[in-house]
Amino acid sequence: MALLSIADLSVSFHTEDGAMSIVEDVSFEVGAGEIVGLVGESGCGKSVTAMSIMGLLPSDISRIDKGTIELEGKSLLDLGEAAMCKVRGDRMGMIFQEPMTSLNPTYTIGFQLIEALRLHRSLSSAEARGSVIEMLRLVGVSAPERRVDQYPHELSGGLRQRVMIAMALICRPSLLIADEPTTALDVTVQAQILELLLHLKKELGMAILLITHDLGVVAEFCERVLVMYAGRIIEQTTVEELYARPRHPYTLGLLDAMPRISSPAGKLPTIPGIVPSPGNRPDGCYFVERCAHSSARCSTKHPPLDGDPPHQFACWNPVA
Repeated sequence: MALLSIADLSVSFHTEDGAMSIVEDVSFEVGAGEIVGLVGESGCGKSVTAMSIMGLLPSDISRIDKGTIELEGKSLLDLGEAAMCKVRGDRMGMIFQEPMTSLNPTYTIGFQLIEALRLHRSLSSAEARGSVIEMLRLVGVSAPERRVDQYPHELSGGLRQRVMIAMALICRPSLLIADEPTTALDVTVQAQILELLLHLKKELGMAILLITHDLGVVAEFCERVLVMYAGRIIEQTTVEELYARPRHPYTLGLLDAMPRISSPAGKLPTIPGIVPSPGNRPDGCYFVERCAHSSARCSTKHPPLDGDPPHQFACWNPVA
């Protein structure tokens, strides 16, 4: 049984122009102890998918139209907010994109971590503080006994991200969702954070859903990869298979656009056009207007996710 199982998930947002479909018919699984990458351009629905799993979508403007989300065989969509709060942070944790806006600037690091820990564990204040210092040390925060009493603005971007990782892992969850965990960090700190996640995955035995737009990161750290475009999963397979034999033209475009040492200066390939907005998606394949492999059929009917597992792709004219 998969640790996380999502089937036919569709999410819409309510706007002045009516309901806008953001995520459509998304299905995938994450196994225990597995690292799965979810990749795609900005605006393709990666973060909305993550927030749906965590139960953090704003209830006043969003709606899960259909589908199921199960963690360890239990349906998350059937849980009320109180029950979901017990799961969130305990059985699954999340690292958000920007730690400076995710951490409360008016409270110390220690207060925020202790609050998360005591919500799920029956610990005294002294026990909780000791556990927090231990976790800060585990994620590579220097002098944790001092850092625990500092405020977010007193820490560097890399340290704040490590604090966010500590907060997500303080209860040793079985699943960690990392949403662009290295955004706005310099390349050296990015590498340190990713190596830290890999170390913690081995240390704690947890699974990771790594959301990123960087296929280089996926190649180095993930076992399987899901490629998302305009709210849909359009290709999924092992990392090795994806790099050796991409089948969807969009995936091929992403791979071709990766910087390489051999790439001529100033001549990095790009995918023409932009991701269609939710209210302006084509009738057929959502990639049709940017695709060099399209045919008449692509403009009228959306291709299903097909192919033999573990390699599946949604394309009428796949790359040979």
